[in-house]
Amino acid sequence: MPQLTVDGRLVEFKLGEKVIEVAKRAGVFIPYFCYHPGLSVVAQCRMCAVEIEKMPKLQTACSTLAAEGMVVHTRSEKALQNQKSVMEFLLINHPLDCPICDKSGECDLQDFSYDYGDPYSRYTEERRTYIDVDMGSVIQKNMNRCIHCTRCIRFGEEIAGIREMVALQRGNQTEITTIEGKPLETQYAGNYADICPTGSLGLKDFRFKKRVWMLKKTPTICEGCSRGCNMEIHQDSQVIYRCVPRENLEVNRYWLCDEGRFHFRSYQKDRVLFPYFKGKAVDWSLALESCRNILRGKKLLVLVGSDLTQEEITLVQEVLALDHAGSLLFHFGTPGMSSVSEDGDADGILKRKSKTSNLHGLEHLGIRGWDGLGAQAEALLVVRAGRAQWGKLPSLPSVGLGVFQESEAKQLDVILPGLNFTEKDGSVMNFQGKLQFFRRAIAPQGQSKGLAELFMMLRRDKASEVGVAS
Repeated sequence: MPQLTVDGRLVEFKLGEKVIEVAKRAGVFIPYFCYHPGLSVVAQCRMCAVEIEKMPKLQTACSTLAAEGMVVHTRSEKALQNQKSVMEFLLINHPLDCPICDKSGECDLQDFSYDYGDPYSRYTEERRTYIDVDMGSVIQKNMNRCIHCTRCIRFGEEIAGIREMVALQRGNQTEITTIEGKPLETQYAGNYADICPTGSLGLKDFRFKKRVWMLKKTPTICEGCSRGCNMEIHQDSQVIYRCVPRENLEVNRYWLCDEGRFHFRSYQKDRVLFPYFKGKAVDWSLALESCRNILRGKKLLVLVGSDLTQEEITLVQEVLALDHAGSLLFHFGTPGMSSVSEDGDADGILKRKSKTSNLHGLEHLGIRGWDGLGAQAEALLVVRAGRAQWGKLPSLPSVGLGVFQESEAKQLDVILPGLNFTEKDGSVMNFQGKLQFFRRAIAPQGQSKGLAELFMMLRRDKASEVGVAS
């Protein structure tokens, strides 16, 4: 393979790679603002300019192709002076509002100002100012903080497939805005905040909620559709504040749709967090005894949501084999979809037609989709994690295990509260057949319990449950 030298390190590279990519792989970080690995290269911020031997001028590392025998200096006097000059230029109009900015703590401009900038400013003129602009339900714009990197413009055109962000005016008067000031239309608007290197584009949902250095990060899998996008849950004191995409070039690359990003909010209101009987909260003893009376010795119709993990589905199969042999087991999840053959791309970007994360995993385990019939069953058992949606349930004595909304409580005779994807470990299989694992981010809310514990409690004798299941 061809080789080049970066700050004295001999590095191999593939033809077509840029200098900034080769340097990163060698452990040499070159600062940048406008460059993003998932977007086209424009080389306009000039922060990544490096000195290359036999070239008379500094070259932008993001746009310069690596070549055999090339010798690159990222920390030469010329390169360092350029970085200091670029930082001085970018900070001419930037406000000193780091203490109130949501980007503070993960801001590239803040970090690079400390690492590569000058502690003194020569600028004495009045700074330009703009009024904060509401750009729809997801993004709030603060143009005062913008450094004109144009990542947002390129994301809309190249990834979201909608040209809604543009640059108006020229030079010092340049303003990034939507066409005719309209609200953002894309269903991937949250990515604008992710890729913005400053606090110019921020999530309204996260605005002024929590300082980022206080957040605990847990890698997880989005349960919004069968793609299974990789993301992180950010929480503090058992409260989830946001979800952000996690890089996986084979699944979701660097992006996340708004539906998956904000889905965690659906579990923060109107959720059944206590045992329910006939639509009302009851104690565990009454709920468990009612469940036993409904399920004991019956031929069951068992409906499992395709939002459950592989481990939970396997557990359901084992319990049915032990206690309810001959019962009928089907999956449900997306209205009008009963098999993987009906799944497919929903928008040509990330979204899939299946609105649950483990449809393909359930069919891999041999479970077929529910056709809406009761098939002469004597009782109904519904197990789900909160995302799967059912149609009309058969008129049978019914038990629900898992995550349900209060508006659904009257559709089932008894509900035992379970865990959603933020409260448990597990694995799901996406439409590509990839088995992906995730970890628990927060503790179970209310009196919610894991599926294994719920089954264990149901199999106990009444005498042993008193004082244990409370």
